[in-house]
Amino acid sequence: MKRDISRRVVFYSKQDMSYDKNLQNAESIIDSFNSEKSFNINDILELYHIKIYFDNDLYRSVWNIETKENYIKTVDLFWDVITSFFIKINNENILNYYDSLDCEYYDSFWTLISQLSVYKRISSSSLNVILDNSKFHIRQLLKQKSIVNHFSRIIKDYLIKSTESAELLLSQFEEDHILSEKPSLFFPNSLKGSDRESIVLKYLDLPNANLNYVRLVINSRTLKLSDKTKLKAKRLEKKQSDNFFKKEVGNSHRVQVSLSKDQNEPYKLENQKSQLIHSYSEKWLNKTKSNKNIFHNFYYLFRYINVQGCIELVSKNHEIDSFERTLTRSKNEYLISFKFRGKNLLSNIQLAMYLHYLQKNEISIENVLSHQVNQVLNQSFEIKGLTISFASENATPLEKIRFIAPELEFLIKQYQCYVEEGFIDFDLIKMSSSQLHLSKVKSRLNKKYVYGKGDEYWKLKRYFFSYQSMLYYIESFEKKYHSFYQLLISENICYEDFKDYQKRDIDYLISNEYLYIDKDDFLRIKNKELIFVIGKLYYEDVLNFWHYSEEIRNEILRMEKSGIVKFENTLFSVEERKYLNFYLNKKEFSNGLDLRNKYLHGTNNSSKDVQQNDYLKLLKLIILIIYKIKDDLNLYEKEQKINS
Repeated sequence: MKRDISRRVVFYSKQDMSYDKNLQNAESIIDSFNSEKSFNINDILELYHIKIYFDNDLYRSVWNIETKENYIKTVDLFWDVITSFFIKINNENILNYYDSLDCEYYDSFWTLISQLSVYKRISSSSLNVILDNSKFHIRQLLKQKSIVNHFSRIIKDYLIKSTESAELLLSQFEEDHILSEKPSLFFPNSLKGSDRESIVLKYLDLPNANLNYVRLVINSRTLKLSDKTKLKAKRLEKKQSDNFFKKEVGNSHRVQVSLSKDQNEPYKLENQKSQLIHSYSEKWLNKTKSNKNIFHNFYYLFRYINVQGCIELVSKNHEIDSFERTLTRSKNEYLISFKFRGKNLLSNIQLAMYLHYLQKNEISIENVLSHQVNQVLNQSFEIKGLTISFASENATPLEKIRFIAPELEFLIKQYQCYVEEGFIDFDLIKMSSSQLHLSKVKSRLNKKYVYGKGDEYWKLKRYFFSYQSMLYYIESFEKKYHSFYQLLISENICYEDFKDYQKRDIDYLISNEYLYIDKDDFLRIKNKELIFVIGKLYYEDVLNFWHYSEEIRNEILRMEKSGIVKFENTLFSVEERKYLNFYLNKKEFSNGLDLRNKYLHGTNNSSKDVQQNDYLKLLKLIILIIYKIKDDLNLYEKEQKINS
């Protein structure tokens, strides 16, 4: 009698929470196993899936040692039965076997066909029949390199004809698989670049071309698609987007910045019907008109820089919500999440509002920034000769941009030279024609940025802080908490409050001394400093070492020795470099704004309004860079005092 597929054992992944249910279903199969009995193709594949669970050391917690050892011995016998069955598959019977497959077993069927070299006994005509089968999906076959190589010509012809092929190519070579491990698909070597471009072009002509994949074409790099093809995709993307928004699908969220004459608080935030209103006090601005205070307002009032001296406007991993993680996106683009878009829209509006206020009060922001570099930094620190210049106030936005873009790069090069040489050697800077690489611009500090690394870090981050962790859900609290860390510090939780599938991870954390059970039988965090660091890394992606107390710094040093974190001594953090590159060029990201290069090469927009907005964005980058230099110099002085 045919077994219900819902009762079949299926292995999905080591992290899948259904493993206990599947192993429970496997118990009767292991208990009644007899290598002499008759098996059908699905029975054999079910044995294979049970074997994968055991190969990955996944067992039920209710099994005692004796039961577990007996099951392991029995499952060890499965492989001979599996191989004996599969080596009998040939050209005469493969079609019948394929027609009999349960839907969950297609992938493992082809895995074993490949692993046991059964494909060598299959004719091209039989494969063609399978390719035409309504149940067949080419993705399953493309996972097997040996089969793809063996049937290269047939598979190439199929891919050229199939409307599914473009999405497979784009997913494999251009998509950023942010939620899961990238699937390994293999394409015939005979499928040349021209074939791939032809497949993509035909896809763009389809009336139902998926907008997500159209955007992958626009941002593609690996497939080496022509500019003409990308332009076709760009025009199609605009057409589809316009049609989408004509239907008024989705919700509108607006950001408003206002300047209040009556408000006493420097800053207030109101949420009114899907509109965030950021209100700033004109009284406060009137009291902070000095060069020093104006510059300080970008930190204190507008929050361009956070408390650990890092740029707050960058994209942060934890700010990408669960819905956004399901979206298809290019691995070549800068990830513009809803949160990132909101932060940067706000920062641009803040700057425009503040510049309007300053101009009304006859104050030049360019003079404020010049004063910070040419006077404050040179007089407050041992650096000497650091300089920046701006175009005249009467210059057009285009002229200002063409002046400020090289100055921005020159400012960074001056600091780079100072760190490397101990002083700013302008002759040396002029001698070099090499392109500026932000990753090579060093800090004065030997240890500056802290990043998580290794499997242990990723485990701790997931267990304690990720919304994907299964540890923070306790029935009595339902959805009250959003992380295991929140649960632990807010409630008295006992070991027995957790389900069996959760206890495996709890046991790991206890045995590795991240948790302990106190005298009242409550679970507690053992090393609070370590978990604090993990939490900061989860929310910020980076720690600026010298902004933290000696106690935290010492813990970080211990974590470095344990291989959980690593250091980098650069002026900009990884995400700050990405942020600056996104704005300045297209070297790293296909969707970069290219503010530096497009004005250098004359490919900029001719609209004066667009040029003015671009100038404000470059001013914002200058402000951020000055803050980063100032923070680096401050921290170096702090380090010197502590170590002296």
